[in-house]
Amino acid sequence: MGEKVLVTGCNGYIALHVLDILLSEGYHVIGTARSEGKGDKVKNSFAKLYPPAKLDVEVVTDISQPGAFDAVFKKYPDLQHVVHMAANFSFGSDQSNEETYLIPSTEGTKSILNTVVQLGPKVKTFVQTSSFAAIRNEHNKTSVHTEATWNPVTWEQARTTSLQSYCASKKLAEKLGWDFVQQHASQVKFNYTAVCPPYVLGPQMFGWGLDGEKLNTSAQIVNDAVNSTPSSKGPFDSPSALTADVRDVALLHMLPLRSEKLAGQRLIPVAGASLAKPNYDDGRFNPQRILDVINARFPELKGKIAAGNIEDNKKVLDKSYHYNTDLTCKLTGVEFKSFETTVVDSVKQILEHRRDKI
Repeated sequence: MGEKVLVTGCNGYIALHVLDILLSEGYHVIGTARSEGKGDKVKNSFAKLYPPAKLDVEVVTDISQPGAFDAVFKKYPDLQHVVHMAANFSFGSDQSNEETYLIPSTEGTKSILNTVVQLGPKVKTFVQTSSFAAIRNEHNKTSVHTEATWNPVTWEQARTTSLQSYCASKKLAEKLGWDFVQQHASQVKFNYTAVCPPYVLGPQMFGWGLDGEKLNTSAQIVNDAVNSTPSSKGPFDSPSALTADVRDVALLHMLPLRSEKLAGQRLIPVAGASLAKPNYDDGRFNPQRILDVINARFPELKGKIAAGNIEDNKKVLDKSYHYNTDLTCKLTGVEFKSFETTVVDSVKQILEHRRDKI
């Protein structure tokens, strides 16, 4: 059996695609989920895709608690890689932004890193899911954002709004990871890499990911466009941000396990990014751009969904984040999927799921 990989939050939208890559390549995957039911659903789904594959799922209800992962590492002392994807936001109207976002996110990162140092002597790779929120400068969108850019927000500033708190939680959790590796250099025996995706779009790993009234925040944007009506006039200009295909985001979580040259790097997946054909526009999107693709590529939907009313959407998008991710392209060799490919594949899956439900 292949090397053992721990994937926290293995039932998540991106994590399911990571599991798909790992299991297809023969890794023994140990996932964590917050409940047995969620874990069983993941195991049963992958058992149909890869009958010989080895996938175990352990329940970790609260990742922010000290020692939350101790039992997992004691059960699997020969873990060789960790892909930390779980987020632990304690949503609740009676909680402060600090309690909802900042404390759970940073404590979750601290908890698993401490466990790896204490109980994971064979771990050689640690990949952390961060976010473009850890990079973006909301007050200077037109400055070029790169792998070296950090969101300037502080803990104190982050307490003011939920959006600021979310962005700060991503920045501070990732920053804690880098600081931990530096401060515990004599104990840390693993390579550390952070993946910083923007809005993640693309097909669900399994059709059941489309069940329910609401999908995850990013994927729901495409679903809303498909379910829009011709009478909807917009404007369809929010969110206006960067995006990447979920399959590319998953691949960037996997590549550090294969290549040590990605150690100590921050990786930013963005739609259309490529060294062969540099494109610093394709990664920007808003709902209007999604509607444009659907109306152009799915004639059966034209006239049945919104058309939108932004005459020059490119000017609107030009006000969004400017970026250069050439370093990520150079280090990984990935030719990132175009925005159009991502939307088309997503819509095809949604339409097929509709037909299957009839």
